[in-house]
Amino acid sequence: MKNLIQSISISLCSSYFIIMLISLKSPHDYWFSETIVNQFFYAVILGTVIAVANQLYKLDWSMFVVLLIHYAITVTSVFIIGYYGSWFDLDNGKSVFLLYARASVIYLIVWLYYYTEEKRAIRKMNSQLQHRGE
Repeated sequence: MKNLIQSISISLCSSYFIIMLISLKSPHDYWFSETIVNQFFYAVILGTVIAVANQLYKLDWSMFVVLLIHYAITVTSVFIIGYYGSWFDLDNGKSVFLLYARASVIYLIVWLYYYTEEKRAIRKMNSQLQHRGE
């Protein structure tokens, strides 16, 4: 439940940040109550999907596989919900490319973090085992 609330909260903040950025181009189009309500529901749906996807981290699978599946679920969800929420312009290939590029960079950074932490933990265990043997 905590994961669900956190994911929805992050999604809501992100959604309203996106609305703010979009509204800089056309301020009168995005701050109507219907738009805000729609964006709220899009963000709740996205937060729920991400909360469900976060359950992958509880599995005893390779971190690379978990991140790859999580990436696919998250980016696909952002793409679909973002389409309905007008978060990007499908006619603009650059907009869609940037969605995937940004997500890929974020997931690459997360993977590198997990990878280096795992290597550090292995080195630490090996060092402790060597000291025991002496």
